[in-house]
Amino acid sequence: MPLTIMDEYLHIFGRTGDSAVVIDSQQKVVYWNAAAEKVMGYTAREVVGHSCWQVFRGRTESGEPYCRPNCPVIEKIKSGGTIRHFNLVVQSNLGEDVVIDISTLNISQGQAHPHPILVQLSHEVETGQLGNGKLKIHLLGTTAVTRPEGTKVEGSLWNRVKVRALLAHLALQHERPVSRDYLLELLWPELDYNAALRNLNTTVYNLRKSLEPNLNRVAQSNYIMYEGNNYLLNGHVEHWLDVDVFQETIRHARHTTSQQTAINSYEEALKLYRGDYLADLQTTAVWSAAEHIRLQELCLASMEELGSLYEAVGEDTKAKDLYLKALSIDCVRETTVQKLMKLAMRHGDYGTAQAHCNRLVDSLEKELNTIPSPVTRALCQQAQCT
Repeated sequence: MPLTIMDEYLHIFGRTGDSAVVIDSQQKVVYWNAAAEKVMGYTAREVVGHSCWQVFRGRTESGEPYCRPNCPVIEKIKSGGTIRHFNLVVQSNLGEDVVIDISTLNISQGQAHPHPILVQLSHEVETGQLGNGKLKIHLLGTTAVTRPEGTKVEGSLWNRVKVRALLAHLALQHERPVSRDYLLELLWPELDYNAALRNLNTTVYNLRKSLEPNLNRVAQSNYIMYEGNNYLLNGHVEHWLDVDVFQETIRHARHTTSQQTAINSYEEALKLYRGDYLADLQTTAVWSAAEHIRLQELCLASMEELGSLYEAVGEDTKAKDLYLKALSIDCVRETTVQKLMKLAMRHGDYGTAQAHCNRLVDSLEKELNTIPSPVTRALCQQAQCT
């Protein structure tokens, strides 16, 4: 495309109130207007020349990774297809999720590289909703809920432990009904039937009012249903559950053949792990030690897997930081210490490798009254003898 025509485009894009981003045939950002700076928090100088997928780190509203080399937009352009506008969840410079509505204009007109091939015009979705109108339920870390319009569930009723425990349990059933009698035994095993029933009725009321403060009649709740002596989440209203998305995104990372897609997926999954499973409900019967251990292990294994991918693409600092973060969760995780030691020795830093070994030996003795595995001991010996 002649430069004068491109200049005309850029003059127009500079005046639009929408974010305008020009991407070249290698998916590099070549233009970034002031509106994009405002929405994303990055200046043009910070992003021009970088790959668009690394800048946006976008995913669908259901949590599936979207931005990658040869993303669906690029594939559609190459096949000559029409690109409809769509919502994309991107991450700002502050690490905040932003929902934008993207329209794409192909301006390559058959020109060869390195001319720009497309313009993405976007605006922030005013509702700020993630999950396409879904109730978003977070159980990794402290229990938290975001309503479809983007507001957080909070207040004195929500702060009651049994209210959050009830919501967590119903969410984990994936819309399967739970009998009233089972809930009585689960949440109030120490009370007689009538006392437990009064508590359940009050707790259901408080949960419904927490989720829908303006509800006139609690029986008309959009979320908490009561049918045939059973409680359940309304199956006609979609819900988003972080535990499910966390596991599915890791599964996607492990099965994709694209290294960059795997990195993006692992990063998205680990952002969902805000803390241990049901961290604020560990004293309730809803909490499960086995599930806590399983999800924490999945998180730690994913950190190691992502760290290995970082090393493979030369991002050793990111890998090191991730390994150290994993050890802050589990200080006696030998496989992570082994990765740290190997990384340090690869850079010729045998003193740091030995320091990692020493800390592990101390931690194993204090926490588990045991010694490192033969693999770790061999690495420690290597660090000492070199």
